[in-house]
Amino acid sequence: MMQTWTSSRFRSSRALDLKRFDELAPEQQNAFRELQKDDDFYGLLVPRVGGSASLKSVGRQTAQLFASLDEPSRLDASLMSDAPYREDIIDLILDGILEIEIGGAFCSGADAFRIVASELPDAIDRGRIGRLSREALQHAEDLSTRDAAAITNALYLYHRMPRTRVWESRFPDRDAVLRSIGASEGPTASLLERNWIRTPASPESVWISWQALVRRPANDSVTWKLYVSPHPGQIADAFHALVRVLADIPGSQMKIGHDAAGLLRPDKLIAYFGTQDDLDVAGRALMSELRGCPAHGVPFTAEWCAPPARPGTEACQRPAPLETDGLLSWGVDPPDSERALSWLERESWRLWLARTLGAALVFAKGATRPVVEPWRFAIERVRRHGVDVDTWTPDETLWRSVA
Repeated sequence: MMQTWTSSRFRSSRALDLKRFDELAPEQQNAFRELQKDDDFYGLLVPRVGGSASLKSVGRQTAQLFASLDEPSRLDASLMSDAPYREDIIDLILDGILEIEIGGAFCSGADAFRIVASELPDAIDRGRIGRLSREALQHAEDLSTRDAAAITNALYLYHRMPRTRVWESRFPDRDAVLRSIGASEGPTASLLERNWIRTPASPESVWISWQALVRRPANDSVTWKLYVSPHPGQIADAFHALVRVLADIPGSQMKIGHDAAGLLRPDKLIAYFGTQDDLDVAGRALMSELRGCPAHGVPFTAEWCAPPARPGTEACQRPAPLETDGLLSWGVDPPDSERALSWLERESWRLWLARTLGAALVFAKGATRPVVEPWRFAIERVRRHGVDVDTWTPDETLWRSVA
């Protein structure tokens, strides 16, 4: 990493205002009051232009640094000699909280990338799912919008198949899906009756879900999930195989899309486990049962192979056979304890990734003199957040509950 940037001048972002909690508007205080439980919480960084960025909560040390750099200055050399401190400064620059002086002008984000980052991130092209993930990022970069919600949506929904009249007539509703996958009668229905409880669906739910009859104690740990992604024409075979395999794994859960739209999304059939050992058992069995099944493929997940890549270890070097490439993949949902605010819904791993990547893409697309493509900048941001961008899984340090 280049060291010359450490002697540059820095300043706090001119796009953000630092607000103590008691300076916030009443509606903002009500929304973020729970953050006061953290003794380190100071307040929020609020965009000066509405809609230009999201609110960011900050601790006392970051707030003190931000306030101290209202007037540009160099940072303490003794602090900058500390590697963890330098890494924190890099993150603050890449996130647009601090700006660094380059050639007499101050910049941050993608404009400052080559100064504070050692090299461009790799293209992320490991296997079919790696290619799909890269294509999703490039697609989102090409969109003319800089709306964070629209970019997040484009990433999350990427690789859905078109809703044609043929698919709509085949899977018009929940009952049609249940009949098509054999959940109403026949061998699959018998297995479901013996081993599973159908979860009552809320009116707004887009899933049909089941909970195993034999359960394990509930906890707040991370949730391991296995994505089974066949072509929708083979959904019945995939579902029957999953029901057979999960019958031998206590405590597992599963869900499937409830209509044509749900079965045309890549993440159409998902199984949930309390441990990765259970996920591995299911993956090995399904790989054998579904060999040759045409795959759809879920972007921003880790392609499954035996043994699978795990967080903090070297990524799997042996891709799945071509005929099952992308059929099985996995991810890890954040634990419930990672919600800073109780009113926030628990996010899935893919949605968290899409939001984080989307925010970075939007910020990079607004760069004035970018030195890195926005999609590559987004990859670097999530890598520095603690994501293994070869496998799209969290490093062990990302969540306290991952150990």
